[in-house]
Amino acid sequence: MELEQIVKRIADLIPIIDKETDEQNHNQRNKRPYVKGVTTLREPQLTKEIVRSWLLEYKDELSLIDDEISYPDKKSEKCDLVLTDAKEDIPFGKFEWAIEMKYLRLVGNNGNNNDYVMQKAISPFLKDRSLIHDIEKLKNAKFGKRKAIIFYGFDYDDGSENHAEIICNKIRESIGKSTFYVEEPNKSWFKTDAKTGKETNLFLTKDLNPTPKNIGRVVRSEHKHGRSYSLESVTEVIDAFIRLNQITIGGPYISHFSGLERHPCAEFGRVVGWEIK
Repeated sequence: MELEQIVKRIADLIPIIDKETDEQNHNQRNKRPYVKGVTTLREPQLTKEIVRSWLLEYKDELSLIDDEISYPDKKSEKCDLVLTDAKEDIPFGKFEWAIEMKYLRLVGNNGNNNDYVMQKAISPFLKDRSLIHDIEKLKNAKFGKRKAIIFYGFDYDDGSENHAEIICNKIRESIGKSTFYVEEPNKSWFKTDAKTGKETNLFLTKDLNPTPKNIGRVVRSEHKHGRSYSLESVTEVIDAFIRLNQITIGGPYISHFSGLERHPCAEFGRVVGWEIK
């Protein structure tokens, strides 16, 4: 299987995962919930969802697909995704592909600008766990016949603010009736004023309601006429870096996805991959 096809498969699966996942993550600091969907899945969670969905949607395509495989020289380090085409004859304990996944975000969960996207892309520092760190890890992936890095993320344009408003309305209407978007309200959502006794729903006032305007502001700050804010330029920077360092033998392979309707910060985006020496 070629990397271009793998990238396309992942892009095809993301809208399915976004609709079906029931993972509910929370803000570690204030314990309030994030809206469900691919947007708020951590990288290992999405990788597990990819494995599950690929086996359901394309069950005869692969002889093996798995996640979180230990590197032989450092068991605490895990390779995100391994897979083997059903037509490939690969020795036991080996895989056709060893792949590291990275989630690159232009905006945060409430639509504010994410200032760390380039750190996650090309930072040389171990603490940032960037794609560069993933490339270094793959050098020790002796179990992979071929190796790749793949990133995924969301793009935005002058329609993203309106999309966010529509989704926020649906979420507000669903609260207390359905857990499709977010869990049932609990005490972490609320703050009571000590003097007046008035209760404020912080999930709505702090997290959800500001999201559309936040996204609109971010998009307009990038392009004053509000056209787009995308990962295209990030792709170009990563590609220039890995070509300069002569560590790629193919890519970038790019596949787009769209039609997501669960999180206000996620309607469409891209998956991008490079084959690594």
